[in-house]
Amino acid sequence: MEERATASDAKRSKPDPDIVEVAIEESGIPAEHLVMIGDTPYDIEAAARAQVRTIAFRSGGWTDEALKGAVEIYDGPADLLAHYEESLIGREGKGELGKSPGRE
Repeated sequence: MEERATASDAKRSKPDPDIVEVAIEESGIPAEHLVMIGDTPYDIEAAARAQVRTIAFRSGGWTDEALKGAVEIYDGPADLLAHYEESLIGREGKGELGKSPGRE
């Protein structure tokens, strides 16, 4: 079964974390085990306020500096897929929860 949260599920829009919190609740998964993909600083801020890590895509037109709260930044979905094994999602799929490049 597919779960999703839409703007109609939240009272306020990003960067307010309402929509992210709805998604967390509907998933039934603790926030620390989730990763959100976004392409704006507002996505990153909303996720951070809900204690969810974010992978950012440059496809939204923002600079890396503007996306600096993300744990990883890629050009877009194809770039993430090309680096999947070393990405946060790929590592966590192997049971390496919480590790990121350059961290012990």
